Amino acid sequence: MNELKVGSYVASTSGHDYGKCYVIFQIDSEYVYLVDGSIRTLNNMKKKKKKHVKMIDLPVSTLENKIIKKTIRDEEIKRAIKLLRL
Repeated sequence: MNELKVGSYVASTSGHDYGKCYVIFQIDSEYVYLVDGSIRTLNNMKKKKKKHVKMIDLPVSTLENKIIKKTIRDEEIKRAIKLLRL
């Protein structure tokens, strides 16, 4: 399985948000903090256990550098996820 990285696209595998796409914003030992740009914004991240997300087989998004530098905006994340669905 691929390692979880900041800026990676993931899908929820459990809970009421099953199947929803997110971008990883932050990682700690047990949890990942997810954003989608609309409901789960940078100020209201989704805290989810690592075992409850599945990597989407795509290269790490171009958002990685902006997330690391903390210059990302919710609109950019929302657009990236929307383009992913297409």
